[in-house]
Amino acid sequence: MDSEEINDESDHDDQNSPGYYTRSKRRKLNKKQLEVATVSSPDLTERKRKNPIMFVPSEILQTVFKYVSHHELSGSIRLVNRRFKINAENVLNLAFKKIEKNLNVLIKNAEVSLAYTQDDMEIKCVSKLLNMLEILKVQYSIVMSTIWRYVYNEYYRTNRSCMYGGLLIDTHNIFLWKFVHYPNLLYAPAVVKDYALPQEVTRIIQMTKTFCVHFDKVNEEALHNCLVYSGCKVIDILDCAKFIQKLVLDEKVTSDTFVARYNYFFQNSWFIGLPISVTKEMEWNQKQRMMHMRLRRVVLAHNDMFLQQAQYERELILRPGPTIRIKKPGNNVYTGYGDVMDTFFYYGVMNDGAYIQKFHLDEDNDEDEVDEEVQNQAGNGPHANVPRNNSEEDIFYQIAHLGFRMNIEVRCPLSYAPLKILEKLDTNQQDILKKKHKTKGPTGISIVFECEGASYPRLPTIYEYHFKPKLL
Repeated sequence: MDSEEINDESDHDDQNSPGYYTRSKRRKLNKKQLEVATVSSPDLTERKRKNPIMFVPSEILQTVFKYVSHHELSGSIRLVNRRFKINAENVLNLAFKKIEKNLNVLIKNAEVSLAYTQDDMEIKCVSKLLNMLEILKVQYSIVMSTIWRYVYNEYYRTNRSCMYGGLLIDTHNIFLWKFVHYPNLLYAPAVVKDYALPQEVTRIIQMTKTFCVHFDKVNEEALHNCLVYSGCKVIDILDCAKFIQKLVLDEKVTSDTFVARYNYFFQNSWFIGLPISVTKEMEWNQKQRMMHMRLRRVVLAHNDMFLQQAQYERELILRPGPTIRIKKPGNNVYTGYGDVMDTFFYYGVMNDGAYIQKFHLDEDNDEDEVDEEVQNQAGNGPHANVPRNNSEEDIFYQIAHLGFRMNIEVRCPLSYAPLKILEKLDTNQQDILKKKHKTKGPTGISIVFECEGASYPRLPTIYEYHFKPKLL
């Protein structure tokens, strides 16, 4: 990325050099020529040093930048000078915020179209387009939960950055342009092959993961007390999950303090922290970044699995008599793992089809065959009195196979509260927060993961994680 320029200073011949630098004598000028040179010299210097575009007002300069791709703005133009940097970043930040508005408008239009459409094939095409918009809306919320405190933060002072993911913005705009002008290019792959996505959506999903990890590592981890600046970022990420059970056990907002207790339950998911021997040392801000990444992966995978199931059920309702059979989502499983110092993490999500295949294999069997098999096994052999597996007599059968619960306790200054809390504040409270020059107070987040299904393979069912930064 950084280029190094090496200038050779040996501009003279070493053999003929008298030991010092020489230059030609200055030619004498008469009085008239001297006056002309004295008047014109500053003007020439000013013209050489100042480029005319530097005198253009910022509004016009930003209008010119709109004709350049956001990828070039973030990767090239933003690095020219300070003035270009300020105006390019302003264009990038506004462009990303505009994506959310466009997605919301198109989602409403697609829902209205479905209400007035009668043709079965047209319903299928519009529903596929609506599915893509919902996927992009989830991806957008994940990016916003990662960057808003450093890009769009109006509640307290922190290290400022920008939405430098120009290629991500460009890909969104390409998709939106095709959606408005050539929607057939988007829904055609999904109509031919169920659950297939166009190239733009697939790239956005991948770039979202990459960008969030890069932003955490480059922009946030480098801060001296990054947990304090990021505030309740854990809750911002968890609030992006659309198909979970969330209980607000306690939530108190005072003039300068935020205290809350939440309970999140992820269905068909697991999260296990297994103690191991220390393999490598890691600072606490790196551990925080890894936890944010881990939770983000779980949320994205959970949304992907259950959003696909919800979209399938919606299409069944919209198309009661389909001309082409509506294919059920395939069995999908997502797993992730990794070690951080003295803990090995294993987490994942599976959809309903994979869950049924994994834990309820006898549901598709005929009832008579099951009864006959049980009768043949009962009363025979030395283990006749042992409780049957997966029966009401088996104590482990009462434990859920999958699903983990998160109990979160938060205590922090009001400025560091989750985004949804800050948006609900009245105008006076928001103005008070904006006028504060420095935020003081303890910041602590305690998370307890409970995964009862881990008792089957004799793994730990509880893992505790605590964020305890130093006071600023």
